[in-house]
Amino acid sequence: MRVLVWIGVLLLSGVSALACDRTDELASAPAQILQPTHTVFTSPDTGFDVHAAQEILRLVNAARTQAGESPLAWDETLSLAAQAHGREMLQHGMLSHQFPGEPALQDRLGLTGLHFNQAGENVAYDFSALHAHQSLMASEEHRQNVLNPSYNAVGIAVAWVACQMYVVQDFARRLPSYEAGQAEDLIAAKVMDLRNQTRLPHLNRVKSNNPRGAACSVNSALAQPTPSLSNARYVLSYSNPEPEVLPSSAGQIIGNGQTKHFSIPTCYARTDKHPNGAYFVTMMFY
Repeated sequence: MRVLVWIGVLLLSGVSALACDRTDELASAPAQILQPTHTVFTSPDTGFDVHAAQEILRLVNAARTQAGESPLAWDETLSLAAQAHGREMLQHGMLSHQFPGEPALQDRLGLTGLHFNQAGENVAYDFSALHAHQSLMASEEHRQNVLNPSYNAVGIAVAWVACQMYVVQDFARRLPSYEAGQAEDLIAAKVMDLRNQTRLPHLNRVKSNNPRGAACSVNSALAQPTPSLSNARYVLSYSNPEPEVLPSSAGQIIGNGQTKHFSIPTCYARTDKHPNGAYFVTMMFY
């Protein structure tokens, strides 16, 4: 499985009056820091500016709507991932998509348990939510992330240092999460639909003796075929984060008039080849 990852970095310099228009320990600094006129609301648990993050979300979705794209849903898992990377930027005092000892974007999103197959990230250093958004939209690679039609979810983190803010936007095409049984039902429905198109008799769905262990063992790089598959006429194994997307070769087997029964043991796992996780399916036809 190939996961698409797009990243972009934006560094802006300069300070505006709005940058210091906030309440924190810097409000009593020397005269070049303006006195605050309103409060920045930060989460007591994280220290991130939740209102600025929500304002950036509003601006992002307004831009997507104007471009004819669907708005992004706020995803708390992506938000936590963005905050974790924001802490790294705060600690290092610089912009980057990966610091020493930190996993790459694809891997750190995968570690959250999120089911996804595309991801992207924008990071910026700016003086306000509005200006950060405007500057990101003025940069082609960042704009592509914001308006990417494949993305359906985002998490945003904003953290202040003096009069400047670090911004992290983590985008993803979030996929549904299924229990193994739910995934098997989706696959079975697809098999039945393809079978109906052939006008052949319906296939009878049966349960395997080792329903989900077989799927994971057969799809393991180190596993050997198990005896539970020995009676099958055809065996087709595949892995996909979207279990209902069958391999192209499945149609020929499903349309074979000699097959009468089928079983589809399925499990979900994360492996070196699929760090973001995938459903491992063994389709057995009898």
